[in-house]
Amino acid sequence: MIGGIQKNYFTQFFKNQQFFKKLYRLLGYCPKKIELYQQALLHNSSSRKLHGIDVKNNNERLEYLGDAVLDLIIAEFLFKKFPFQGEGFLTEMRSKSVSRKMLAEIAFNMGLHEHIVFDMSISKKPDALRGIAGNALEALIGAIYLDKGHKFTKRFIQRKIVAPHLDFDKLKDITVNFKSLLNQYAQKEKKKLYFKVLNAEEEKKIKMYIIGVIIDGVEITKARGKSKKVAEQLASEKACEMLNIK
Repeated sequence: MIGGIQKNYFTQFFKNQQFFKKLYRLLGYCPKKIELYQQALLHNSSSRKLHGIDVKNNNERLEYLGDAVLDLIIAEFLFKKFPFQGEGFLTEMRSKSVSRKMLAEIAFNMGLHEHIVFDMSISKKPDALRGIAGNALEALIGAIYLDKGHKFTKRFIQRKIVAPHLDFDKLKDITVNFKSLLNQYAQKEKKKLYFKVLNAEEEKKIKMYIIGVIIDGVEITKARGKSKKVAEQLASEKACEMLNIK
């Protein structure tokens, strides 16, 4: 006699056979909680049309979770691969490994963009589509984490993302100066840009800086680092991502 959980799995499989087959080709395994993967591949531009007013069914919450999971796992890989490197190096390597541009490229190379449900008007905007694909990759990682757990997700990231798409040895030689990119943007757009130390004086005793990116008097982003230089770079990267500066 088939148990309730197993029976439900087979019911879901036969109900969503095509989606299961697509996921198997993409992921290399059959998921248990199919609804998580459907949500991970649903962009908010289509969530209202598919789910009425319940827009929570899009992939934004899973993207949030997947971002944190990916950061943690990549940080662990880097920590073990570069045992004699300091925090600044590891932080910069992690930033380059999980940047918006890198995730979008990986998502396209995986063919993930072919499975995302989104408003077709976006297909006329290549940059927007690449951004959606990168975000969907993070959402997919969030779905895998909830469906399969940390150990399985770590193996998946190693097998499907790191091994085929991330060469850490080559990546370490690539220099991306986000602060310079941000300065170029500010000059071009005639905006006033400056960096501000946000933490109080007494907090500096722990050698940790919180730097804010201020554009035209408005704080755009902020980041934390053990030096002003590291914190400025991290805050600049966040600002470049927010402003879509490449």
